[in-house]
Amino acid sequence: MYFKSDTFLPGNGLSFSYQIANCSRLYEQEYGYLRSPGWPDIYPHNMDCIMVLKAPQNSSISFFFNNFDVESHSNCGFDYVEIRNGSTADSQLIGRFCGQALPSPIFPHFNQLYLRFKSDFSAARDGFDATWTSSPHGCGGILYGDHGSFSSPEYPGSYPNNTHCEWSIKAPRGRVVTITFAQISIDDPGDCQNNFLKLYDGPDTSSPPVGPYCGVGLEDSRSIAYSK
Repeated sequence: MYFKSDTFLPGNGLSFSYQIANCSRLYEQEYGYLRSPGWPDIYPHNMDCIMVLKAPQNSSISFFFNNFDVESHSNCGFDYVEIRNGSTADSQLIGRFCGQALPSPIFPHFNQLYLRFKSDFSAARDGFDATWTSSPHGCGGILYGDHGSFSSPEYPGSYPNNTHCEWSIKAPRGRVVTITFAQISIDDPGDCQNNFLKLYDGPDTSSPPVGPYCGVGLEDSRSIAYSK
């Protein structure tokens, strides 16, 4: 904050107070980022944060961890991220996560997701950085900012039949988006006509297509850059 006055017209001044914000939040929006307190620095001790994601009605949330490093314990009894399918501490438990292994994407098939981040008095780590989207299709949605991740439903397990997902990536104006496939395993009996992944170099499906892709591939096999 910066306060300045000139040599003319004095006023009554100002008075204000401040406090450290509570780390618990309700996010009522279609998509966004979620990060541990202090990210990308080490998270503080003795944190207990409740975060509830609430997407529009008749849509489903998709939740992806981009980075994860929380104090390791065999039962995640010290520091942890707890995720539930709903909006309260009594909702169905999806999982409790700690350590350095990146948790699998989470598809709760619901428009609300409950997260609790807990840290104790010792051994703090880097924390986590996550992205969520929502869509009436059950997968897909909007990704924005300078980085993010997404996957097919139930990854790393098999995706369901009749899956239809559409993602829109919105980067800062004038920037180039790079898509890197960590893994592709899309079985198709033909020439990527029935089961496929297709990119579009622009804002919608009327833009020039890139692909389609199917078959099996690894991270260093396909990387595509296109402008917003």
